[in-house]
Amino acid sequence: MSERKTLYVAGFVAASLAYIFVTLAFTGRFDVVRWSAFAAYFLVAFYAFERFIGWAERLD
Repeated sequence: MSERKTLYVAGFVAASLAYIFVTLAFTGRFDVVRWSAFAAYFLVAFYAFERFIGWAERLD
């Protein structure tokens, strides 16, 4: 597995577990639809941030 895929998987797993634990701690229930919306937003934001960092590195 490439380094980029490893980073995506590790970030996604960590963010998903954090979301699940916080949701269960504060509400006591888990909603798959809300989690999937969070997961989609997280992956888009993660990808956009990676692209921004790549763009900023090219300016050097």
